[in-house]
Amino acid sequence: MAELATLDTILVHLARLALVGRAQDVQAYLRKSLKPIGKTNVDLAGDIAKLLAAAPTADSPLRDAGASFVPVDSDSRLALLKHEHPTPDLAAPLLPEILRDRLEQVIGERDNLEALESQGLSPTRSLLFVGPPGVGKTLSARWIAARLDRPLLTLDLATVMSSYLGKTGANIRAVLDYAKSVRCVLLLDEFDAIAKRRDDDGDIGELKRLVTVILQEVDDWPSGNILIAATNHGELLDPAVWRRFDDVLEFGNPSPDLAFACLVDAFGPQAPDAGAWIILLSKLWCDRSFSDLTRKVHALRRLAIVSNRDLGEVIGERLAADLKAGPLALRRQAAELMKAAGLSDRKVQSLSGVSRDTLRRYRPSTHDSRAPGG
Repeated sequence: MAELATLDTILVHLARLALVGRAQDVQAYLRKSLKPIGKTNVDLAGDIAKLLAAAPTADSPLRDAGASFVPVDSDSRLALLKHEHPTPDLAAPLLPEILRDRLEQVIGERDNLEALESQGLSPTRSLLFVGPPGVGKTLSARWIAARLDRPLLTLDLATVMSSYLGKTGANIRAVLDYAKSVRCVLLLDEFDAIAKRRDDDGDIGELKRLVTVILQEVDDWPSGNILIAATNHGELLDPAVWRRFDDVLEFGNPSPDLAFACLVDAFGPQAPDAGAWIILLSKLWCDRSFSDLTRKVHALRRLAIVSNRDLGEVIGERLAADLKAGPLALRRQAAELMKAAGLSDRKVQSLSGVSRDTLRRYRPSTHDSRAPGG
């Protein structure tokens, strides 16, 4: 029991340090705790030791082993990159099969470098992700990094962009030089902000020169790393950008099947109770992104909890505007679910737009269940 109490104490204190964002204190405390942890669980202590060996040290928090310092803006001294260590067992993003297969190929190439080289081929070095917000571009980049067990470095656009002439270009070069010096996956999010069409008269000459620099860097990107650029506005990119990347992946809003899977994940433990609603929502919200679907479902679940009401009732009320603009078949389906949630005919009519006469007409009669001749 004393050993278990020791582990509980370590976990509580570790959580306290992590929640206040003191990464170096977390590392120091873990190193101090290795010995007592090892007395009860040698394998656990070994796994923690390996994580500590791979993480930045307390003496040099901005360094990876053998790498140069993470670049910072010379004026604000803020880091130009966001650094994420790979997340073990990160769930694969919900994607169409063709996109998932292409990402799997990129990962598989890294396991077959010798075979590729023997044929005079190099692995995929650069990817361009194009599509609207919330459809899995950033999550896919994070998943690739996790599968390859490499950190994900994300360009911090707010810090990189500067009003001083020449400063933005210098920051971008610093980021690219650093990313080439370490084993990583580099994500250039909102790529259209730094690789806009060079015929845009509204841009200053520095940004136009920057596009040329970026194109050269993509061409020369080392095969040991992967560069991923993501944009919500492909139409704003310079035409030369498209042919510079090894592969261009176009992301879109989810299909009905993927929307259904996303909704199941978003409803979490309440998914079994919301099964019929999930089928309806996957049809009603067929034009929404993954992030939109998740955000809407979480809002519905929160409201049901704080108002202490049935989830079905809350869904019916919140969907009133969407339902009234939808086809009659979906409105009838929603009306039946609202009735099952205990709403009155008057309330169902108000929310779904289906008249009470129609509700009665399509409601199974109690006489229908009687045995013939009964």
